[in-house]
Amino acid sequence: MDNRVDDVVVSTRIRFARNIKNLPFPKRLSGQEEIYSVLMKGVKEACDELFKTKFYKMCDIDELLAQSYVEKHLISNDLVKNVNFGALAVSEDEDIAVMINEEDHIREQCVTDGFDLDGAYKKLLRVDEKIAEKLDIAFDPKLGYLTACPTNLGAAMRASVMMFLPALTITKKINTLINDLQRLDFTTRGVYGEGSGAQGYMYQISNQATVGKSEDDIIKLVKKTVGSIIEIERKERENLKKTHGVELQDKIMRAFGILTNCYLIDSNEFSQLLGYVKLGVALGYIDRDISKINKLLTLSQPAMLCMLAAKKLQPRDRDKARAALGRKFLEK
Repeated sequence: MDNRVDDVVVSTRIRFARNIKNLPFPKRLSGQEEIYSVLMKGVKEACDELFKTKFYKMCDIDELLAQSYVEKHLISNDLVKNVNFGALAVSEDEDIAVMINEEDHIREQCVTDGFDLDGAYKKLLRVDEKIAEKLDIAFDPKLGYLTACPTNLGAAMRASVMMFLPALTITKKINTLINDLQRLDFTTRGVYGEGSGAQGYMYQISNQATVGKSEDDIIKLVKKTVGSIIEIERKERENLKKTHGVELQDKIMRAFGILTNCYLIDSNEFSQLLGYVKLGVALGYIDRDISKINKLLTLSQPAMLCMLAAKKLQPRDRDKARAALGRKFLEK
């Protein structure tokens, strides 16, 4: 496998689930304000010792800002909905995010560009150790870290990789891959988690059960599995090029033509066409920076467009702004 994998792997995420000893899980908590204060204070103090922290309570956070964090994969919609007790600590460069009172009392995550499970793990481990200094984390010698969902028991760590799999999708082999991964105890989701679609041919691949596995075991397994998927996807791309070369190139160049010339475009059409353009870059049909295209899918989301415009945009204005953004990013 090549060292450079940005034609297939977009980003890496490591996530830890943690809970406070002798405290009911978030869905069972109610009215214990002093506990929430202690929890939030402990997380913020731990983060502040490592980096400049942006801290928000979900009851106070700006609606557009919260949704932009969802679009950037920093928080979940479930956290946004928890306006009573939810909170967020995020680093200034936004590679570290800590959700408070989502499914668990604490959900720590590190997101990095490219395929870097070891780097993301090391960064997040520093945060986890600081939080453990401030708060009494629930841990059982036999079960490991105690979590709201039984599948997270043990290491309570999810290692996820965002992958660009157009060839497997176009050839309709993606469902076979998903079934094979499920048998290996992996889960496959869309861009925005469970129940979301695979916008722009993007899929999140992550480990499932963590009981009986160490953090090193999980990382090694995910590395091996993702490496195999990269090879399979690349072979399918070459097969597509050989069997449907002219038709494939035509679709790619039509997509490129629309995105570089349109003035109104909705998010669904944009993500579909952008997937073809990115495939064209990977196959050498289009000379553009693939890392810029990776950023474009996120930047073109509704809340992100509003944040870039510094105001709330109506749907038609978002479609106009999205088209302009696409033209700007794809111009030579």
